[in-house]
Amino acid sequence: MNQFFWNAYKRLEKEVLALSEYIQFSDDQLMIYSPRISDLLVRTAIEFESLAKELYYANGGVKPVDRDLYFDTDCMGLLESKWLLSKKTIYINTPYFYFSDPANTTLTPLHNTFKRRKSASKWQRAYHAVKHDRIHNLKKGNVFNLINALGALYILNIYYKDAKFDNVSDNSASNVDWGLGSEVFSVKISCESSGASNDQIYVKKADYDECIYLVKHTDKTAQAFIDVMAGINKQISEQTVNDVTQSLNAKIKAGKIGTDEETLKEQTQALFQEKNPAAMRRVIEKEKFSIHNAIQGLRYEAVLNKQQY
Repeated sequence: MNQFFWNAYKRLEKEVLALSEYIQFSDDQLMIYSPRISDLLVRTAIEFESLAKELYYANGGVKPVDRDLYFDTDCMGLLESKWLLSKKTIYINTPYFYFSDPANTTLTPLHNTFKRRKSASKWQRAYHAVKHDRIHNLKKGNVFNLINALGALYILNIYYKDAKFDNVSDNSASNVDWGLGSEVFSVKISCESSGASNDQIYVKKADYDECIYLVKHTDKTAQAFIDVMAGINKQISEQTVNDVTQSLNAKIKAGKIGTDEETLKEQTQALFQEKNPAAMRRVIEKEKFSIHNAIQGLRYEAVLNKQQY
């Protein structure tokens, strides 16, 4: 992968960190502004535009025939439709910033970046204002807008890298540095549940749309588990049907029940509820080593969330 965009991001991040040595980045300082901050905001947004266009073409976008390509409605619009970037969440994770309000440490900097003008994100509107009339819009070149612009560029870089992490140690991927190379931000991840689904490769959590990475069982080991459980469920079903059939025939033979359709239907349903738990216990006991081995064989990986589940 070409490192050009990441190197540009890291240079900007380094400059922002250096700036924080002179301006305390804290809750009450978010509106602090200066020509230096305005300059960083414009440079960050220009990198964002370039990377948005790169991702647009890499993901099937085509150049409009009769007009220029817009980085917001065209490029970010396409990426939003594919990856729901407006909800993707990052955290400020550096000892050099001093925010205490959770609203200032948990960010969704791509919110509304696929819109234009008054509907666009606050940092985008600030970028355009500062770029076109810096003197009269200097106050918009502030810490808040700079951090959000940098966070937006960070997320696009993560999607551009599209890295996959194999051999993840556990269901929370505790062996992975979720800053992913950043000294300022870290990404929100969705941890795999401690168990395994017996019919799905990945089960979405409530915060699925917000997460940039998904920690999940590998497709291969999850499928092996699903196959084992499918075989066990089939055995349980077959044994339950066999038990119900035997019991039903015995009752009919003994004259305990009638043979009309309604009676047989009611008796079958009642017997199924009665016989199924016992059949389940027998099969699970017989196949306990197979289940244990399937669970032990599950392995974890972390993949970029592209709304694929």
